[in-house]
Amino acid sequence: MEYQTVKGEKVPSLGLGTYRLTGEACVRAVGRALSMGYRHVDTAQMYGNEAEVGRGIEDAGVDRGEIFLTTKIWPSDFAHDSAIRKTRESLKKLRTQYVDLLLMHWPGDGVPLGETLGAMRELQEEGSVLHIGVSNF
Repeated sequence: MEYQTVKGEKVPSLGLGTYRLTGEACVRAVGRALSMGYRHVDTAQMYGNEAEVGRGIEDAGVDRGEIFLTTKIWPSDFAHDSAIRKTRESLKKLRTQYVDLLLMHWPGDGVPLGETLGAMRELQEEGSVLHIGVSNF
């Protein structure tokens, strides 16, 4: 697997996107990708498959520290408390103590950007999230 260095972090150049993967097909796809050498898995709360992604990672038997795991918060959960609650739910579904990257999935309106970023920074400070960012902005 090739890696890129981004702000000192080694990030796999190739990742498995799990949008529209569901059920056992998702579990198998994640496990198969990891067994083939993939080390970045991308999911999102909105995809509704975090539990299956977590099972696939667990079933693959690859050390969690070798996997770069990304998930995303949907705009309806950008309020501070909701962002924290939903991220903690994601961690449980994904069967992990942390995600490598937490993204704001899509631009939202109604919640100040600083409020969401503040919640994400809190999660980062406690170690539940290593890196934060935005997607589709």
